[in-house]
Amino acid sequence: MSLELAYLAASRVRDSIDSQATNRANTLQADQAAHAARTAHAIVSAAAPQFVSRPLTRHYPRSVTVPRAGELHLWRFRCEWLPVPVQEGDVWLSKGERERARLHPNSALRKRFVSARVVTRWLVANLFDCEPRAVDLQDDGNEKLRARHPHDGRGITIDIAYAGIWIVIGIASATLGLSVVVPSPGAALDETPEDSRRRARYGSLCNALRYAPVDVDLDLLSSDGVACAFDLAEHGRWHVLDLPMSGKIRAAVALAQPVTQVHAFGWPKALVFGESNV
Repeated sequence: MSLELAYLAASRVRDSIDSQATNRANTLQADQAAHAARTAHAIVSAAAPQFVSRPLTRHYPRSVTVPRAGELHLWRFRCEWLPVPVQEGDVWLSKGERERARLHPNSALRKRFVSARVVTRWLVANLFDCEPRAVDLQDDGNEKLRARHPHDGRGITIDIAYAGIWIVIGIASATLGLSVVVPSPGAALDETPEDSRRRARYGSLCNALRYAPVDVDLDLLSSDGVACAFDLAEHGRWHVLDLPMSGKIRAAVALAQPVTQVHAFGWPKALVFGESNV
């Protein structure tokens, strides 16, 4: 091989190596940038909202209207609790909801799903002053619901979570996500209450973001306060509240806006944010 050809071959090899190195560097930078964009940064420990405990009643309180900015409605009830007889509630369900109920693998899950949807329709109907059957629930298939007022177009977001014997429903004017961590026989034996609380907080963020990937430093999720705020870069600012639950159950809700007042139905009157679970 001539010196010219040898030089040309060596030059091509160097160019290829340089190109590969540049591509690797660009890929690494892109990965680092993407990771940085997903990483959560704590803003400050937010002030706990006013927690208004209300009794669970089949007579909807007329003073509780469509949640405004900063307001959150929370309902906690057992599967057996319904605001109307079972037969009447079944008539409220849509064709799609009946089909989903029919396809549930066992009767307990089917009953739980039906109870949650009957109560949800009852709540929204009272907020919108319409019939439960007329409530148009936009469902993403994962208990993440939206509804619009049939007259003025006001929208609300609804999330449903299941916590052992409890069903929890959250309603707000902004996007929200509920998460509940319930101890189970298959759970890690060394998981502490603090670990469960972190999981509930992280789950609430994932649910609010509709399962978009997000990295959150566990140290940030370990805040002692019951209310905290996170800046999730391109995902925006989110506010997370711990919810008081029974026993070892841990729960949290994430919202896309600061929360100043929570109307909580079905919680013991003495139980407020910041106190120990009962």
